[in-house]
Amino acid sequence: MNHYHILACCSEEQVCQLAELVLQHYAKSEIRLLAGPQVGLVMLRVRESVAESVFNAGEALVTEVKLELDGCFGFGMVLGNSSRRALAVALIDAAMRNEDACSAQLRVRLAALAQEVEQQHLRMQALSATTKVEFERM
Repeated sequence: MNHYHILACCSEEQVCQLAELVLQHYAKSEIRLLAGPQVGLVMLRVRESVAESVFNAGEALVTEVKLELDGCFGFGMVLGNSSRRALAVALIDAAMRNEDACSAQLRVRLAALAQEVEQQHLRMQALSATTKVEFERM
């Protein structure tokens, strides 16, 4: 699971806490906003499972941000209209690209968040499994 996937599955509060960690580490650094935050639409492409064909299911509202942190590019795109979350994701992305103590600390925190996300997915799967209908028994 990459850091984009982990951040997409976490709450906005958790993402912003990680971004605060980045801001504390880069307190005297320059953050240059290259683009955004801007709201737009992206095409939602879906693969049909039987024929394996790809089709456009519709459009999804996203917010995206491009920035530069100490010369490192950062990109954040999130579903919905959430400038704060998109900025936080872009900051974390830029810090992750810069190999230093902050990125090492972020990797540790992201690994812990990945475990939380995985446990939450397992709980949701177990909960939905209780509603499974066995047609052979009917």
